[in-house]
Amino acid sequence: MGEKTVKAARFWEPLGDGRVHCTLCPHDCRFGPGATGTCRTRRNDHGTLVPLVYGRPMAVNVDPIEKKPLFHFLPGTEVLSLGTVGCNLSCSFCQNWDLSRKRPDDQATPELAPSRVLDLARGHDCPSIAFTYNEPTLQAEFVVDVAALARPAGLRVVMVTNGYISRTALPVVYENVDAANVDLKAFSDEFYRTVAKGHLAPVLDTLVALVARGVWVEVTTLLIPGLNTDPAMLRDEFAWIRDNLGTDVPLHLSAFHPDCEMLDRPATPVGMLRDARKAALDAGLHYVYEGNVVSDGGNTYCPSCHRLVIQRSWNRVVDVRLDEAGRCACGTPI
Repeated sequence: MGEKTVKAARFWEPLGDGRVHCTLCPHDCRFGPGATGTCRTRRNDHGTLVPLVYGRPMAVNVDPIEKKPLFHFLPGTEVLSLGTVGCNLSCSFCQNWDLSRKRPDDQATPELAPSRVLDLARGHDCPSIAFTYNEPTLQAEFVVDVAALARPAGLRVVMVTNGYISRTALPVVYENVDAANVDLKAFSDEFYRTVAKGHLAPVLDTLVALVARGVWVEVTTLLIPGLNTDPAMLRDEFAWIRDNLGTDVPLHLSAFHPDCEMLDRPATPVGMLRDARKAALDAGLHYVYEGNVVSDGGNTYCPSCHRLVIQRSWNRVVDVRLDEAGRCACGTPI
């Protein structure tokens, strides 16, 4: 594979004593030569911050766009999906821990040039490219370079993210990003501090900023029995989404299964998903889905007449009952 290309990072500043200050995410890491930040993917190389995962995907696949999950963005199409390693949160329940807990040097990977990503997407007839599987913010420089090529080439770019990005980095990273699914892990700062090792407020800021920028946003909350499923907490989350993001922002309520360090919790009962979905709809959200299970809660229904307009089976579209303009038979745009 040859020697790895060394590329300087963006979103940092020198501190004058050989230490660097990484400004990519709210952790605001400051560290000395040879060290890495919390995410373990950005290293101080003799006073210069270097991104260790630039163009080094650990996973490259073609997925249905619904797997991200994005149900209202290019439905029924496939997306070229790329993931690296590392994360800037440390969720004890991580469902992708095999990537998020790895370090860049744990496995040798060939480099992938931004132009090659576009070639792969076109070669597999994918109209979009997703940065997914682990936290894509960590490969911010690569996202910026790929997205700058993708937009003029007619390809869309998607982020599947925890939303833990700084206010200064967000406008640069998302300049040419078209859609994002953002994990809202719980509507509780205590949950973020104790279970995810972060804070809630920056994630809420990210959601508001993305919607304001015109990025298509869908939200996912993994329901973990007894941790983030208090009915009052969920009602507060649903009301916040309604009042700050809008009633048309899709919400995916996904089932937890024991994984990573959280093996003592039961899987999410289907009835708990169903009750939470009903509460979200009662709060005024138009599009609420049950994830990681097969149920009618994975379909799209018209918010006006309640007709079934998109039928899905798991992550696949089975039937679309919309006109060419994306409207229900009653005339409501979906």
